[in-house]
Amino acid sequence: MIPVLWRSGGIVVQTHDVFSLLAVAIGLAIYYRSLRAAGMLEPRIIIASSAVVVGGVIGARIITAWEHPTFYADSIAAGAPVSWIVEHSGKSILGALAGGYVAGVAAKRALRYTTSTADHYALALAVATAIGRIGCYLSELPLGTSTDLPWGVAVSPAVAASFARCPGCELPMHPSMLYEVLFSVVAAAAILRWRSRVPVRGDVLRLYLLAACSFRFLVEFVRGNQVEAFGLTGPQLVVIPMVAVLVAHFVREARARTWEVPAAPAARPGVGPVQTRPPSTAPFDPSWRVT
Repeated sequence: MIPVLWRSGGIVVQTHDVFSLLAVAIGLAIYYRSLRAAGMLEPRIIIASSAVVVGGVIGARIITAWEHPTFYADSIAAGAPVSWIVEHSGKSILGALAGGYVAGVAAKRALRYTTSTADHYALALAVATAIGRIGCYLSELPLGTSTDLPWGVAVSPAVAASFARCPGCELPMHPSMLYEVLFSVVAAAAILRWRSRVPVRGDVLRLYLLAACSFRFLVEFVRGNQVEAFGLTGPQLVVIPMVAVLVAHFVREARARTWEVPAAPAARPGVGPVQTRPPSTAPFDPSWRVT
């Protein structure tokens, strides 16, 4: 575990924060490069993407607030600075996705920008998620639920004791963050390989989100997060409506046959296939010219 990347006097650089910033920077670079290649990069896009980042940061914090209201009450009662409360209140990539989406839509409407740029986010999100989850793996406990699988990861009692809540840390744990890193790498490769085959604009991002949310629901069973209701964790309760909305979208498209490629037009009666004349094999006559 490397929760602190660098420390000097009163300055502490958290590993998770460094990887989060790196993920955002590389994700934006991929996004802008994709837009530039498509000839879509312009000032309004820069403003809108800045709003997406701000919305993502806010959403990442807000979406976890309902899971631990006592933390906020106790921190406020103790007179803790707002900046400290925000920094230690927890964060979620699901909230970042939701907050970024809402902020991006609002910014585009305010700027009267109507062209969809959703698909350009897909690869950027997959790569950024992989980088961010490496930071989670290096700095957060528990890594997952207890396991006897050969790749289970164990930590020392001293490291486990440094976390307020670390159930099962005395035993080898599922490296659930690395599972998400692997998924994100596979998703990025799939996006690069097959995104050109998706005929509907915006559906590359929707397919990625559907796969990512579904995978997150499954990996939560070995993630080690606290169960909130119905035997499910907070992230699972959040992804259920997200998956439902995305599934409903693709069901509507399937009924409308949006993805179907139109059949080739039938040949007209009496009209045979177009014949092409093979190239002439006669030698070139330089004296021939058009007059």
